Amino acid sequence: MKGSKRGNLLLAVLLGLTGAFLIISYYKVMAGPLRSVLESKATWIMFGEVALVFAWNLFWLRKAYGGNGKAGGKTGGNGNPVDKISRAGNAGNPRTCWLCVAGGAAVFTWCHQILVPIAVSGLYVAVLILWGRWIHRLFAWKIRRSSVEELSMSLVTGSAFWMVIVCLISLTGHGGIKFWRVLALVLGGAAIGAEAYLVVRRGRIGQKMPGMPETSGTPGMPGTPGCLRQQSCKTYPWLLAFIITMVLIQAGRLNIELDYDSLHYGLRSAFVLDNGKGIYENLGMINLVYTYSKGLEVLALPLSGTPTYGFVLAFSLWMTIAVLVLAVSMVRRKRGLGMGLFAAAVLSSIPGIMNMAATAKSDIITLLHQLIIYDFLCRAFEKKERTPWLLMAVATYLLTLVYKPTALVFSTALGGTALICLMATGRFSLGDKKGWLLLLFPAGAAAGLWYRTWLMTGVPVTSIFAGFCERLGWKVRYPFSFSHVIGDPSMLTAGEKLARLGRRLGEMLTAPVSVDMDHVVIAWGTGLVTLFLFIWSVSAIRGRKARTPLEVFDRVLMAVMTLGCIASIYTLSQVDGNYFILFYSLLVIISMRMEGSLLGRGTAPDGMHGLGRGIGMAVICFMIVNVPLTCLTSWAGQPGFTPVRLKHMGYYDHRREARQRDLEIGCMNLVSGFSPRTRVLAFGNHPDVLDISCSVQSYYDVTGSGGNVYLVKRLKYFEEFLEYAGTEYFFVEKGYLAAQPRALEMIEDMIEEGSLTDLKYEWGNLSARVTLPPVLPADPEAAVGDFHNNYSFSSD
Repeated sequence: MKGSKRGNLLLAVLLGLTGAFLIISYYKVMAGPLRSVLESKATWIMFGEVALVFAWNLFWLRKAYGGNGKAGGKTGGNGNPVDKISRAGNAGNPRTCWLCVAGGAAVFTWCHQILVPIAVSGLYVAVLILWGRWIHRLFAWKIRRSSVEELSMSLVTGSAFWMVIVCLISLTGHGGIKFWRVLALVLGGAAIGAEAYLVVRRGRIGQKMPGMPETSGTPGMPGTPGCLRQQSCKTYPWLLAFIITMVLIQAGRLNIELDYDSLHYGLRSAFVLDNGKGIYENLGMINLVYTYSKGLEVLALPLSGTPTYGFVLAFSLWMTIAVLVLAVSMVRRKRGLGMGLFAAAVLSSIPGIMNMAATAKSDIITLLHQLIIYDFLCRAFEKKERTPWLLMAVATYLLTLVYKPTALVFSTALGGTALICLMATGRFSLGDKKGWLLLLFPAGAAAGLWYRTWLMTGVPVTSIFAGFCERLGWKVRYPFSFSHVIGDPSMLTAGEKLARLGRRLGEMLTAPVSVDMDHVVIAWGTGLVTLFLFIWSVSAIRGRKARTPLEVFDRVLMAVMTLGCIASIYTLSQVDGNYFILFYSLLVIISMRMEGSLLGRGTAPDGMHGLGRGIGMAVICFMIVNVPLTCLTSWAGQPGFTPVRLKHMGYYDHRREARQRDLEIGCMNLVSGFSPRTRVLAFGNHPDVLDISCSVQSYYDVTGSGGNVYLVKRLKYFEEFLEYAGTEYFFVEKGYLAAQPRALEMIEDMIEEGSLTDLKYEWGNLSARVTLPPVLPADPEAAVGDFHNNYSFSSD
């Protein structure tokens, strides 16, 4: 009785604290930076659609798995409750019910004009997996077929294989989006045909393609209907309905959430990465973002250059789904399928992770591969065997280096920690000697893409590492400058940085509402991460001494990752929420599968059951509140879903929308005169001015963040850059020069000296040919006067 009263008291206290935290924290965020989005009509329509989608999914999933029946209260071997469900009269055929769920998702995505891109990009992901699987067969290397680890390694190898092909062909000076699309179709068709032949030969007609969900009972694949039928639990329909709904939230807004970085470079591969002659062609791009390794962009080349951005964006959505499936698998091995689904549901409710699905940024595919590394390393800690888990992790590590420059820090921290712990615990093993072959394609991809960066800049990796490369003896080539990429360290003293660190940490754990937290709130871990920090800390203390090598690794890794995140917050002048998504993911996965976890049922000592129930209910409360918060936050800040349309081509036509904007601005005839290979320097609002269908960079690219403002100090320097870049035309948007005196002065000087000729005007907008060396006009003053008379200094 005393234990029961103590447990109830703990439950009441925890729920009270949770309620107070939710009210204060979320009110500050929603009444502050998110207020304008919350007041939008589109947001409330979005809330209504989300509720209907969840209700639809829950109805059919409960019908499929007897969610209306009575639980028998049987406890499974992993300490999780496995309920005996009565299916009499209320359960439907699981296959039919799943078809209804899929049908609902198809209707939803069709209405929001993203169905075809999701289907095509999903097929492309399956092809990447098939390429990897066939390469493994050629190496005579085997791992348990259709396991999550086999699919993960096949994705890694298949992706690296495609990157190596692109690099090798580009070395010959050939390429172009159409070429890559045809090549992917040929190689993909060959892989599918070969796999189909193999299936027929083995007498396995009717089974699912590799990488796709099974519909029959397959215990090895977490999350399949067959697996759920074997371990039916009344919570599974709720968790699955929640996860599917959170994924569809991102799908419903993919088309309109075009964020700054995606528009800047992620969605323009046809013009800034491969403009017809392969990825090694120097297109004269100056900004830092064009020098990144471009692993994701190379991988998505066959999906680029279409009238819609949806194919590239949907690829990121599939990578997010893969993250959730991987989380299910990792937690399931230790705690059972129920806890695995719970972990995926928690991750799907964290905006910092899920909002990366609706962007062409490389963060989500980097996260996926970092979690694949972690999964392989966990397998290496579990037991010694012939499977080369460590070499598989190294292969995946190499691939992360071409997705995101900063992956060099966090992936190395992950791998370095594991290597030390493997040697310290006696688990270090390379496994099968053939495992070394797995490094071939990832190493080739890393070498090929780092070679591109070196060819452009003189250093193999840029971003925050260019200065380090220079200290090692590399020399940055003209016209690049990578100084102050992470901010000027002399602007703040150590004391000021510590004060800023304390304030930032406090806000990230409660409510990021300050001015320098703008990029945190849109990819925030929310109070759920704060709660899981508490769960992990208490669970680690309760567990006391780690009993297995994996537990040792997990504890050391969380300490290293925490210190790494704190160092980032301390150092960087601007902090983005997406920097910490690996930390969020590891925190949830480790907390939910560790021995003695507060979220474990049936494992708590007397008096702690109330605490466990309270923690579980608190997590669910945060998850529910995070649904509207996810709807309110995004990288582009656009409220609501893509407008509903029933009659369309299956995709959203971004190209037509861009041309409509040109028509409204009054520059349609000017920009239509540029061919896809025309090199243009655009003076206008960045990044909107970059939607011209040619090889265009903006004046902000030259002078802004990641550029080199030295190039405009003198007209001579600027013209040297134009010659280097092969710039053929200027495009000047009306009204832009009114607030850009230096740009105006240079354009006037170039008109006067004759280096800008063939000036054309349309509704106050200007296009002009760059002529170097200059040809002096007959009347220089009259030419400048004509410019002032025809160019509009007002945007109206």
